Amino acid sequence: MKNFYIVFATAVAIMLGTTTASAQEAATKSIEADSVAILDKKVTKLEKIVSKLPKVSGFVQAMYSWQEGGDDGANHFRIRRARLVLKGKLYKSLLDYNFTTDFAGSVKIVDAYMRITPWKQFNVQVGAFRPAFTIENMFYGSLSMEAIDYPQVVKKMSHLGDISGLSSAGRDLGIQVSGGFFNKRGFSTLEYRLGVFNGNGVMVSKDDNKSKDIAAMLGVYPIKNLSFIGSCYIGEWNNGVSKYNQRWRWAVGFRYDDGKVFARGEYIRGFTEGVKSGGAYKNFKSEGAYVQVGGRFFKQKFAPFVRLEYYAKNIYDQKGTGEPYYTLGIDYNPIKYLRLQLNYTCKTYNDHAVNAAHYPHNVVEVMLTGKF
Repeated sequence: MKNFYIVFATAVAIMLGTTTASAQEAATKSIEADSVAILDKKVTKLEKIVSKLPKVSGFVQAMYSWQEGGDDGANHFRIRRARLVLKGKLYKSLLDYNFTTDFAGSVKIVDAYMRITPWKQFNVQVGAFRPAFTIENMFYGSLSMEAIDYPQVVKKMSHLGDISGLSSAGRDLGIQVSGGFFNKRGFSTLEYRLGVFNGNGVMVSKDDNKSKDIAAMLGVYPIKNLSFIGSCYIGEWNNGVSKYNQRWRWAVGFRYDDGKVFARGEYIRGFTEGVKSGGAYKNFKSEGAYVQVGGRFFKQKFAPFVRLEYYAKNIYDQKGTGEPYYTLGIDYNPIKYLRLQLNYTCKTYNDHAVNAAHYPHNVVEVMLTGKF
């Protein structure tokens, strides 16, 4: 009987010890679970805070240019762009912003806008951004454009370097509405953009006349990778003598890009009144066109292309009509954050007596882009 009590006492002790251990283990797991829940809440809260902070990025572009027949400053190194970009969302996906500054040469604002996107069919953008005129200026920036420089007709007839004297990196201050319709196939078959702008660039906050400029664009996408686009720009500019000189332009073109093959082209024509020539102001009607074709090879690391273009400053002057440029180029992207571009351009001029002495005929440019 004594042995029975000993065995019974031992069993009870083991059961009590096991129960205590299980209770301690359960308590420990409960504490760990509470700690994990608290940590998850803190991480979630931190993620919300971080999501509201701007995403910082930027790039630097250094280039070398050699020009045959140019002056002493024709062959040189320079920093083309040095930009810092801040992007973020203010309210979910409905309200975002972009603030971009360029430090090359002098500090200047490039983009500074807010965009409200409640629906695919209707969005509003306010601030400093690209007016919806020409395919190149609207859809291709310095990081997405295959060539080192824009076609001459795009530069001369847009905010990139307007014939009337305006140059503001293709941007202006204003407000724009945009949207797309017929999205059943995963993309908009019809897209529109309509904006009202000061007309004198980004860095000039006060308009120098009472009129406003209008930029409009309409794009038709029969298939996802192909679009036909028309745009127009109706405005006035202050030439120092009169505040209301015409700056009217229109453009029609196409673009195709399936990731492997890309092609685009555009015809642009416009009227600029009051351009000073020979001490007097005269009217110019300008036109030009370009077409560019290329492809991407070896996992898209190499992108060779060819571009043909012409620009006539004044179609009424035969000497200034249709001066063609021919550009061959290649882009090399060894890694995600590095890009090397090489362009050769042959420039021809109708007025050889003037241009042969003062302008280059052959241009070689190399540009290295580093992104972060």
